[in-house]
Amino acid sequence: MTFGRLLREPITARAWRELLYSLLSLPLAFLGLAAVVLTLMLGVLSAGLLAMPLLALTLGLDRAFGGLHRRLAGALLHLDIPTPPRPRRHPGLSGLLGHHLGDSAAWRTVGYLALRVPLGILEFVFGFAWWAYGVMFVLYPLLWKLEPSRGLDAHGVQHSFGLQVNGFYFDSWPRALAVVAVGLLLMLSAPWAARAPLAADRRLMLWLLGPSRTSLRLLQLTETREHVINEAAATLRQIERDLHDGAQARLVALGMRLGRAESRLAKGDADKAQKLLRESRQETKEIIQELRELVRGIHPPALDSGLTPALTTLAARSMIPTTVDVELAERPPAAIETMLYFAAAELLANAAKYSNAERISVSVLRHGETIRLTVTDNGTGGAHLNSGGTGLRGLAERVYAADGLLAVDSPPGGPTTVTVDLPGRLWPHDAPLPTSQLRG
Repeated sequence: MTFGRLLREPITARAWRELLYSLLSLPLAFLGLAAVVLTLMLGVLSAGLLAMPLLALTLGLDRAFGGLHRRLAGALLHLDIPTPPRPRRHPGLSGLLGHHLGDSAAWRTVGYLALRVPLGILEFVFGFAWWAYGVMFVLYPLLWKLEPSRGLDAHGVQHSFGLQVNGFYFDSWPRALAVVAVGLLLMLSAPWAARAPLAADRRLMLWLLGPSRTSLRLLQLTETREHVINEAAATLRQIERDLHDGAQARLVALGMRLGRAESRLAKGDADKAQKLLRESRQETKEIIQELRELVRGIHPPALDSGLTPALTTLAARSMIPTTVDVELAERPPAAIETMLYFAAAELLANAAKYSNAERISVSVLRHGETIRLTVTDNGTGGAHLNSGGTGLRGLAERVYAADGLLAVDSPPGGPTTVTVDLPGRLWPHDAPLPTSQLRG
């Protein structure tokens, strides 16, 4: 920490926001204590069923109080805490009661409000009172001179009634300036003293006021299922268009050509019929090749031999010299392997089209519970997910549909590194949750 930063920190916007948050901590702590006591009392009384609706209402208010803390944390501490999902509400009075009483987020908010009482007092003392005493000490000479009364101490010595500690009076200018120096030290150290209890409060809010790990996982799986359904529907539509506009149209033309050959044979024009049959045979080869290309888009035959040969074949077809490094102890699931192949294929195509690179490297390594595909080129850079094109954005959506993440690091001037993380096995419930859906 530099001396300049030490001097500037008390007047930064962050320090003032934290000061206001610390000032509000004490009244919010006592309001939270009242909410906790009321909830516990109604919880005890709800055994008789009559107080149960009141308990449900109180839990709803507790949840709203937690929302107030999340908004204050977002506005003053710049701490973004997602709102935890509510349980599904069923019709009727029992559904209403279950909607509130079964809300784990509301009960976790009660726990936060209970722990918030001593924490709020600490935040007020170290965040606001520390700073307030510093200001008071800095202004001590003015306050001392404004003090009109005088009196005698235990030894009969006359003093002005300013600050005194155990009979020691700060009623001279050297002593008053010493108080000012202490006040300056308190003001300079106030932001750092406030941040210790604030750091504990941040962790507590993330733990108790945000979504639980289970709800986050459920939300992620719900979104992933939607992506998978949409991706499968888009793939089926694309296959249908390819078959309708390509192979189907050519098969219709082939049938018409064979019909003409049959007609020529019936009329005895063997030479024309043979020519039409030769054209039909060539058309058949082209249709078979087109169908093979279509099948390759669904499942590359090169993957039958494994990911390493498939990526090596892909690199050999690249217009830019490409090296491949695959280090996996065992083959990943077929769906993950296919996604890795298609992701590498699209990234190589994007690099060849936009990067002006001279070389590309492709690596596939196991990274903890995930398999990481990294594609790096030495091109001009500047690629990002929110660019005008839809290539990287679409690939990121497809990767997320496979429960993975895509990250782009591409500063202007290069190099460009695109990282794709996919689960080492399908739906790894014990894997760490991602912090964001798309990064780049």
